[in-house]
Amino acid sequence: MIEKIKNITLILLICMMYAMDSCSQSFPKGEKTVNIGIGIGGGIGVPVGISYEQAITDRISVGGYLAYAQEKETYGGIGDWKYTYILAAARGSYHFKVDSDKFDPYGGLMLGYNIASVKWDGSRAEPISSSAGGVLWGIHIGSKYWFTEKIGAFAELGYGASVLSAGLSFRL
Repeated sequence: MIEKIKNITLILLICMMYAMDSCSQSFPKGEKTVNIGIGIGGGIGVPVGISYEQAITDRISVGGYLAYAQEKETYGGIGDWKYTYILAAARGSYHFKVDSDKFDPYGGLMLGYNIASVKWDGSRAEPISSSAGGVLWGIHIGSKYWFTEKIGAFAELGYGASVLSAGLSFRL
């Protein structure tokens, strides 16, 4: 399933790169933004994420991403399983040319490290608790829409802490 999402996202990213050829500058060099959002489709609870990006050219931005998700599951009234997921990553995005200064479509790559853990909290002995982590890469496509000069909204489709993320964007 995850592999299919990666392939579909990559195909959409390539199609968008060839489809958009207008001349407006939606993401000028030096711009800095912070995105705060929630996700769906991550498998563990509702991920909350924050990202920072800075434009190093009129089309390319770099930055970081941090996400956290947690979920509890009750097991037969004798205890709870607690699932936790943390992701820290570096991101780079290409911002497409569009004929609008309010609309900022982009696509990019992410490379980071994830930590997943499972813990038992119950009246009986701990059956098993585990944790795992490793290097993670992901791709994303998304867009921002700026309501004012400093405040906007974003939505992203891709692979990271969730399949779909949405939230608020702030220009610094």
